[in-house]
Amino acid sequence: MSASSPPAGTTKSPPKKRRRCNPSLGCKLPSSAYKPGESIDHNKLKSCCDAESDKYVNDIEEEHRPQEHVMKKKRMGDSSIEVSEENHDASQEDKSQAMEAISEGKLEDAIENLTRAILLNPTSTIMYVSRVSVNLKMKKPSAAIRDANAALEVALVFR
Repeated sequence: MSASSPPAGTTKSPPKKRRRCNPSLGCKLPSSAYKPGESIDHNKLKSCCDAESDKYVNDIEEEHRPQEHVMKKKRMGDSSIEVSEENHDASQEDKSQAMEAISEGKLEDAIENLTRAILLNPTSTIMYVSRVSVNLKMKKPSAAIRDANAALEVALVFR
């Protein structure tokens, strides 16, 4: 047995990671962290940490914003029009085509069919809600929120 190896039955623990102190979270560095006679410039320390935390927040925002911000907004129907029976039936047909596309994993086709259904029958909350679920499957939360808000507006108007 060599002198540098740990005793039998014990394991060598990994080195501890040093955590960075973030004064904006109320963390204070011990006085031993500074050179003798060096004063602590809290403003400099805070501005450094604020800039770093802003960078972190921006990274998170970019991470959760795939190419959706470039995408054009989906069309919404005009809920002030009266829906004819023909438009209602055509809307239901588009909705069933959308459901079939969803079951086949063709989410873009489903969105197109649901958009047509909404334009034909803008008073149907279920059309908007169906498009919300597809947007969520496609990881497009902003589009889902827009559709959910539209569904709520329609539900309140046609209650």
